[in-house]
Amino acid sequence: MKQPDANDQTDSEAERRRTPGRRASDTAVFDQVAFEEAFVALTDGILLTDAAGRITSANPAAFRILGEDALLDGVFEDLLLVSGATTVQDTDHLVRRAWFPREERMGVLEIVTTPLLGGRKLHTVRDVTAQAELLRLKEEFLMEVAHELRTPIAALSASLDLVFEDALTMSREELQTLAGTLRRSALRLEHLVENLLDAGSIEAGTFQVRVLPTSLRQTLSDMLALVQPMLDAKAQDLQIELDAGADHVLADPRRTTQVFANLITNASKYAPEGTPVTIRAVTAGGFVRVTVADKGPGIPADEQARLFQRFFRSRNVREQAGGLGLGLSICRAIIHAQGGDISIESAPDRGTSVHFTLPKARQLAEEADIS
Repeated sequence: MKQPDANDQTDSEAERRRTPGRRASDTAVFDQVAFEEAFVALTDGILLTDAAGRITSANPAAFRILGEDALLDGVFEDLLLVSGATTVQDTDHLVRRAWFPREERMGVLEIVTTPLLGGRKLHTVRDVTAQAELLRLKEEFLMEVAHELRTPIAALSASLDLVFEDALTMSREELQTLAGTLRRSALRLEHLVENLLDAGSIEAGTFQVRVLPTSLRQTLSDMLALVQPMLDAKAQDLQIELDAGADHVLADPRRTTQVFANLITNASKYAPEGTPVTIRAVTAGGFVRVTVADKGPGIPADEQARLFQRFFRSRNVREQAGGLGLGLSICRAIIHAQGGDISIESAPDRGTSVHFTLPKARQLAEEADIS
């Protein structure tokens, strides 16, 4: 048998390194086609400019993101002059943030410019409006948390100073008033921290409920201990109407109390002083439908789809009262986890009604097999 010489072996190895069945010229054509397909398919905008700064090439995403019908032969920097931009130099790259008009507010674009040979430049354009909005919301959220914590902590600190200095000389009535202030501040802190913890567990996917036969009347009684001081401070009357058979539900008692506390807190906070807040519960098939209604300023129709988003607060009440914009998103998570649904009915100057459902539970006597 003839043994392969060294030259034959070298040729064989070189052949194996090539793409099987394709000549070098075919590979170049294939790579060019693949590059052009990727250039068109990219979701980020890609623009090439010549030494004079004129756009020589742009992919479809660049037209879409920049909102332009014509880009070729235009001066790239003119686009930024129209929008306004801030600049950060990052080693060999120039990173800029530009603001462009959008439907409701200014959009934000991130533009990375990389120099090429011959004075040409490659510009990558990415729409980062969503990320910028999230960052803005987080910054606002931290400010709101600090503001919400400051009020009850200040009240606690002032009340404790009075107890430390004058407790022995105070009358019984003064001590009761002081104790009431301490209790309200502590409950407000507890409510705030609970909402913050729940918002984190919802985001992390670890939020849980423990569903069991529950009395709505009992959860409402537990809720009153949390919100009655707020109602009293604004001379608001809480009206509760439970139809026959609407008391027994399948729900997590603690979580359902939290739902009522969040909804009544919102209703009391945004409704005028001296106006009633109403809770109604009726049976609806295999569910109990609960409505919490107030006579507040109402919510514009264009905002109602966003009410259950975290951190969102209606512009009608944003400056009127504090809040973190977490209550409704937490209520939705609790109600959905218990097998119910939640919705809002509202109109400017006509108040707001929040409706939610809970599965109905039969009474134990009806379930027992009594001979």
